[in-house]
Amino acid sequence: MSSPPLRVSIVEDDNTIRETLHSLFIFEEGMDCFSVHSNAEDAMLRLGEVCPDVIIMDINLPGASGIDCVRQLSQRCTGTQYLMYTVHDDDHRVFEALKAGANGYILKSSTPDQILEAVRELAQGGSPMSAHVARRVVQHFRPLQDRSSLSDVSLSEREHGVLELLAQGLLYKEIAERSGISVGTVKQHIHRIYDKLHVQNRTEAVNRFFGR
Repeated sequence: MSSPPLRVSIVEDDNTIRETLHSLFIFEEGMDCFSVHSNAEDAMLRLGEVCPDVIIMDINLPGASGIDCVRQLSQRCTGTQYLMYTVHDDDHRVFEALKAGANGYILKSSTPDQILEAVRELAQGGSPMSAHVARRVVQHFRPLQDRSSLSDVSLSEREHGVLELLAQGLLYKEIAERSGISVGTVKQHIHRIYDKLHVQNRTEAVNRFFGR
């Protein structure tokens, strides 16, 4: 029996972007556009009794901000994953969104494939972030890291190469093309990397990688 489609809601005030995202999820196999909202107030009013799996949330909305919306909805939609989708990458907005309950943070310059992969990664328990945003998070926490914690970790040459490409924000298929291996092999390498670094997702792996 096939799994039910991933239910995705969109909160975005720009008509063109909202319709583009709507079309993206309507035609993507295994996904369903659960609801579309042009502002935070509408999302907070209509969502709550039944919640989507993932909400793509713009930050700079008219009225209440996307950060305020996540803060409110996360109290009701506790099982929902929140992906901030914005042109902003300044430190204050990034960390305010994460503190409010966001699980991922990507920029509007992301490609459709990157958006889809971010949604899938969220649904699987990951914390996707655009490479530039991930690096800002890493730089923020870097002084607090124990740089000796990875001294006993041994990555193979291939795993090291895959990790570097992962840290650049590449999709699995892009890593496969760059490395001359299959997507399945990329996933195997990443699984072993996560085990060796004792992390659960891309963001944690990137954090430890840049924090050495």
